[in-house]
Formats: sequence, C-alpha cells, structure tokens
Amino acid sequence: MATANTVHGFNTANWTLDNSFLVQLTGPGEGYEVVCPFYLVDHPEGLVVVDTGLSHDMLDAPAEYGQHGAGFMEAFLPAIDYGPEMHPRASLEDAGYAPKEVDYVVMTHLHSDHAGHMDTFPEAEFLVQKRELRYANWPVPVQEVFYLEGDFDVLRSEEYDVTPLEGEYDVFGDGTVRTVPTPGHTPGHQSVVVELPSGPVVLAADVAHQQDGYEREHLASFNWDLQESVRSLRKVKAIARRTGAEVYVTHDNEHIDAFEGGLE
Repeated sequence: MATANTVHGFNTANWTLDNSFLVQLTGPGEGYEVVCPFYLVDHPEGLVVVDTGLSHDMLDAPAEYGQHGAGFMEAFLPAIDYGPEMHPRASLEDAGYAPKEVDYVVMTHLHSDHAGHMDTFPEAEFLVQKRELRYANWPVPVQEVFYLEGDFDVLRSEEYDVTPLEGEYDVFGDGTVRTVPTPGHTPGHQSVVVELPSGPVVLAADVAHQQDGYEREHLASFNWDLQESVRSLRKVKAIARRTGAEVYVTHDNEHIDAFEGGLE
C-alpha cells in the first residue's frame, strides 16, 4: 500500500478548562490547559487539513462574530491564550506551505475549537459527515455553546465546495487517508486514519479528550450520546489493535508534541 509522507500538527490556542470537564469524574477543580490544534497531511497527490482550530477572529471580537454574534464567548476569554503566530495561515507558512495549496479539509466535527478557521481554505473541498452538518444547526441544549454560526456559515455558501459524507471515505482512493465515522461526541463525529511510512496513525479527534480518558473510557459528560461514544472509542481501539496504529486525541498536550517537525 502507498503511504502519505508526513503529518504535521499545529496549535491555534491554549484553553484552560476544569479537568473533570474533559475526563469525567477525574480531577475536579484542577485546571488543564488544552491545545486546540489542526493537522496537515502531506500526501503525494495533495494536501489534507484535518480540522481548523479555534477562531482568532471570534476571540478578537466575540460579539461581532457571525451573523448573530457569539458574545457569550467573552466569559471564556481569560482562560484562552493565543497569538497571531498561532493562526493556521502563519503556522502553515512557517512550515513551507500555503493555504491555497490545500486540496481537502476534513472536519472531524463542527465544535468551535475544531472549526474556527475554515475561511482560511476557500479553495479546498470540505469533507463533513452529513449528520454533523444537520446537527450543527439544531444541537441539543447542552452542546449549543459549542456550535458557532460564525464558524460554519461558510459551508452554506455556494462559493465553498462541500461534500457531505455518509460513512467511511477514502480521500485519495488509495487507502492512505480515510475518514471513519466515530459518533458519540457529536452525531457526525469522524476520525481520520493515515498510513505513514512508519505505520498507521489515527487522528481520533474527540473520541476522548486525554490519553487517560481514552484508556479508562472516562469520557466527557456533555457528549451527545455516551453509549455511542464508548462504542466509537472501542472501535478506534480495535483499529489500533488490528493494525498497530498509534492513536492521537486532539486535546492531550503530550499527543500534539509527537507532530513537532512532522510525523513520518
């Protein structure tokens, strides 16, 4: 089987949250500074971005973000650190890439910490699960705060190329970059399996929020469906056991370190 060349990881912001918010019943009252990254897969036939991080435009002016604003996000600002050098455009350019070169953007889901800079890639084809596109407009009340129209409004524009997915999807048709539905955190949550020369990796997004939660299956209580979440987590574990893949979840601070300089 052919392989992709490299996977890079870049952080867009650091957001300090209560640890028990991320890993159920673990460390209540203890702060955990989560990263809000995106990934770049460098494949011989093109570039794939996975997720787009937390919007700096929103953080700069929450009340003015999107058609209806996101003023409620102002309460979170003291807990979030970011800077212009962490914008996806700056990160990509520092690594020798340009946003206009990106061919595909895979959205694992449309929560604000994953979908904040989609407008950086207007020339790319966006790959999103159809269930996620629907749910983003009418999420359950406990998740309303995570979906910002200022993020996903671009996907409604005729100027953007959006492919609604149903099930698994082989991005290049060669098995090297595959999306795998992993619902539970949200209805349309998906993970990405990438074949590298060193072996497969799973960009598991929010299947779990930390390695500890992944191992003990202690997941976030605000997930859309906890039973589905556990099924999807075990699905990822089965992929890893069957293929020897390394699994990386988005918000574990040690996991993002593995991508420094590119994972090959």
